[in-house]
Amino acid sequence: MGRLYENPPIVEAVCEFRFEPSQPWDWTVPGLVYDKVKDEFPKKRQRNVVEVEMHAEQQQVAQRVKGGVAQMQFLRDDERGLIQVGPDLLTVNHLKPYPKWGIYQAMIVHALQVYRQVANPQGLKRIGLRYINRIQVPGPTFEIEDYLLAVPSVPQSVPQAFRLFIQRVEIPFERANGLLILQSALGVPEEGENAKSVLMLDLDFGTLDAKAVTLDAAMEWVGRAHDEVENTFEACITPKARALFKEVAQ
Repeated sequence: MGRLYENPPIVEAVCEFRFEPSQPWDWTVPGLVYDKVKDEFPKKRQRNVVEVEMHAEQQQVAQRVKGGVAQMQFLRDDERGLIQVGPDLLTVNHLKPYPKWGIYQAMIVHALQVYRQVANPQGLKRIGLRYINRIQVPGPTFEIEDYLLAVPSVPQSVPQAFRLFIQRVEIPFERANGLLILQSALGVPEEGENAKSVLMLDLDFGTLDAKAVTLDAAMEWVGRAHDEVENTFEACITPKARALFKEVAQ
């Protein structure tokens, strides 16, 4: 069992399922999903997504912007939990305050069951589980490694002080059929008497080979992904950070 915190730094959790393309996509699917989840997610709104494609043309890189792709969002009354449905896409989000894993897991299970009943997808193109963490550190100056261990390094001859940084690494987890994209960052310090500095830790665990995961085994994969993300999170933070989050005894 993982650690529990009274004030976890998670600002958003995202579980995304991308399915093998349906030809053509049935635009009645979002409405049918809504009919089955509206008791818990009564609010709905449309979200337009602009897709950008990159192409190499005559030794230059050309950028083309495709038309917006509509996604439907179904939200709880508090707008903290939501389901998004688009062409061959299901996303389940939870904003801060994040509940414990079992509650969020049940939310994902239900949304996936409903989507499969309505859309009858034939296979998976990608599964991803992402946790975006925002760690607020008191004061404008502090030692980063006192709170976060996933930081970049520079040669000793260079001043060992970072005003800002953004770091991204991709780590394969072969046994778990996953690829972890770990991003960390230090933001611009706030100003004022009660100013806080902000550290970001973004952990996105996706399938290496989604075709090796059956639809029936999708949630089993998500469970393993959660374990790997949780272990990585704990490895990246320090006891001083845990004190900020107020660990709860179990």
